[in-house]
Amino acid sequence: MTEVVESEETKNHKWVVGWPLATIVFGISLLVLGTVFWSTYSDIVTIWWRAETYAHGFLILPIVAYLIWQKRTELACVTPRPAPKAVLLMVFPALLWLLGYAAQVAVVEQLAVVAMLPVIVWVIFGSDVVRRIMFPLAYLFFAVPMGDFLVGPLQDVTAAFTVWAVQLTGIPVYWEGRFFYIPSGSFEVAEACSGIRYLIASLALGTLYAYLTYTSLKRRLIFIALSAVVPIAANGARAYGIVIMADLSGYTLAVGVDHIIYGWLFFGVVIFLLFWLGSFFREEPASVHGKGAASVDMDAISGGIPTIMTFAIWAGLATSLVISAPGFAAWMDARSAAALATDVKLPLGHGEWSGPFDTGTQWNPSFVGAQEHRAEYRKAGQSVQNYPAYYPSQNKDAELVNWHNVVFDDKQSRRMGGGVTQAHLSAERNWPVLVTSLESEGRTRLVWYWYEVDGSATVSRVWAKAYAARSRLVGGRSGSAAWVISTEYSMDAEEAAVLMEDFLTTMLPQLRGAISQ
Repeated sequence: MTEVVESEETKNHKWVVGWPLATIVFGISLLVLGTVFWSTYSDIVTIWWRAETYAHGFLILPIVAYLIWQKRTELACVTPRPAPKAVLLMVFPALLWLLGYAAQVAVVEQLAVVAMLPVIVWVIFGSDVVRRIMFPLAYLFFAVPMGDFLVGPLQDVTAAFTVWAVQLTGIPVYWEGRFFYIPSGSFEVAEACSGIRYLIASLALGTLYAYLTYTSLKRRLIFIALSAVVPIAANGARAYGIVIMADLSGYTLAVGVDHIIYGWLFFGVVIFLLFWLGSFFREEPASVHGKGAASVDMDAISGGIPTIMTFAIWAGLATSLVISAPGFAAWMDARSAAALATDVKLPLGHGEWSGPFDTGTQWNPSFVGAQEHRAEYRKAGQSVQNYPAYYPSQNKDAELVNWHNVVFDDKQSRRMGGGVTQAHLSAERNWPVLVTSLESEGRTRLVWYWYEVDGSATVSRVWAKAYAARSRLVGGRSGSAAWVISTEYSMDAEEAAVLMEDFLTTMLPQLRGAISQ
């Protein structure tokens, strides 16, 4: 009996054939995902193009490609093999996308479609390949344009740091929210001064630098943490510098566009110093055997190369699983299209409160895509303005919770403060409300508001989105609304709060019932 021995040439041929087959199937899978989720992927690119904060997204794919190319010698030593267990992981980005769609949270949809890419790589190329390119695949998530939720907190941190630093300098400061005043002038910590651009850019660069410079996980994590902390502190120092430069120069320096240019120059110097200091702790990467020709692991291919049909079957299962989410979303929308009321009517006054009356106030909330109403309720010479923004249904252009939606026009009014408080309606009952205090031409206004989604009330933007997702998934019968009430006051905000509490005590059931039809 003659034993047939497989030659080295035949084994190498098996390895060579494996990569092209997997790559062809991978390309087809990407085409399918890109077609089905085109709207979400195109939204990501649009944000890169329009928002300077996320312009670094254009660099992420080239960086990932370069990092994978650096691993070509290691990858040449393994054979791609489908990973059936990874198919089940596609359930998670599919559900995440569906939840994001149901709640109309674009960033969740975008996270989901980016998460699909590492999973499909794992399904098609297998665990041995993914293990070697884990960081480049994880780095893809920097392509997701997220971080806007940090703008407000960063503004507050910057304002607090700047006021503290100016006080240390010996300059008297009067501080109101994100506004502060020194003897020579006034300053506002606007959104552009929050430092979100510096933070996101620093994290993206710092994470890449840590990966390329260090080998130990501990040093990498420490440097990434510094990449987050340093730009926040540096932005506070930048804001302080702007105040001092403006004060000393009679407001001829560091004002207008000058402070933006100064900010980027300052940030560049800070990041350079951070990377320069980090270089002193550099770790040499472990040498990769054979930087020239690949050393093929023959044991890995001794069992044969998967056929293109094998690759296609597992890739097809994974893509079929994930593209079922848009199909369910379409059915969900069709089911609820005609189920909701088309409008909301303001309730009649109750008890000692009369109305609704036309209001002549200049206070001007705005909720994009909503059916808006403005009215006034009166009691004993006092009045409360009521503004419901009603959404029969929500979509990308009409969302209850959206950064475009505001309870005041910042060109007409100045925000003095805000937060969450409890309106005392009775001894046993409190009603949580979001609070904003405004000032305009010497007149002050107290604003309270909350969200109402399919019968559930909340002051949390997160819970409002969660309720919206639940409503769409289970076929809710009520629309969504933001109830915004306000009143002007001259001296005492507590008196205004008492008036608003009296109004809610009497009118809250009627207000909520107006959208529970």
